[in-house]
This record gives sequence, structure tokens and C-alpha cells, in this order.
Amino acid sequence: MNTTYTTILQHANELIQLKGFNGFSYADLSKTLGITKASIHHHFPAKADLGLAYCQQKCDALAQLDSQLKTKQHAVDQLKGYFAIFESCAEQQQMCGIYAMQTDLQLMSEPLQKQVNKLAGLELQILSRILEQGKQNGEFSFKATPYQQAVIICCAIKGALMLNRGQHQGLFEQTCEASISMLAA
Repeated sequence: MNTTYTTILQHANELIQLKGFNGFSYADLSKTLGITKASIHHHFPAKADLGLAYCQQKCDALAQLDSQLKTKQHAVDQLKGYFAIFESCAEQQQMCGIYAMQTDLQLMSEPLQKQVNKLAGLELQILSRILEQGKQNGEFSFKATPYQQAVIICCAIKGALMLNRGQHQGLFEQTCEASISMLAA
């Protein structure tokens, strides 16, 4: 794949996690990358095109993550692996890119809204699968459905990432530990 294209997506990811999708412009990317806005427009004619490419990249990354997590025998290890992907966000006081995109959902074009929702749904599907496996093999105990429990955990850790941006350093790690403890059979 074109390195400029990939580099633009990487820097867009950083800006999305710091400022949200509507919190940056092509001028910000241009300044950060040292390239012209025309170069960015060459790869992504409209910001919605950048958003769609970002969502596709994240969907691919989630599919790869799910494949990696499935190699772990125990659901608790899969859950820890899921949490681990957000550690760098917590360390850098960033938001989750998926949830950062969702904060701007109502301002996006319909095709981009659909892709952001698809992306969020894929994440919940992966987390639901882990929880269902853990419940079936006796590692986890919870009364909600696996999907409902996935929503609760996902919201808790993403909320912890948001709070972590303020004066609450360590809250993300505490939330992950509490989630695992809460699920213990």
C-alpha cells in the first residue's frame, strides 16, 4: 500500500484519538506530516473518505485482533488481550478511536455513520464472544446476556479512558482489573 496513504491514516488515527474526528482538519494533517493539503486530497478527496478508510483500517485491525485472541485457550486471557490494545491510549491520555468517531456521529455523512456503527458493532461482537466463551467454560459468571455485559464493560473501559485524560491516571487499569474481578466465577 502507498506509504503516504498509510502515513496519513496513522496520523489521522492519532488526531482522532486526541481531538475526535471533527477536531482536526487537513491543514492539521498537512502541518504534522509536512505535506501539502493537495497531497492529502489526492488520497482522500473529502474528509468523509478519510473517515471511511479509517473505519476500514480499524475493522481489519479488529478482525486480526479477534483471530489472535482466539488462539488463547482461556477467555480471561482473551479479555486481558482485548484490554491490552487500549493501554497505549491510557498512557498517552487518548480516547479510543472508535468511540472518538462516535462522538461526532451526528455530524457525519450517512455512509460514514454506517461504517462507524459497523465498527462499534464489530468490537462489541468480539467482546460478546469472549464473554460467552468464558461463561460457557465456567471462567465468568454474570446475569446479563453476553452482549449486554459486553456493552457494560466496553462503556466502562472507554469511560475510564476519557476520565484518564483528566486527573484520574490509573483509572483505566483499575477499571480493567475491576471488570475481570466482577466476572470471576
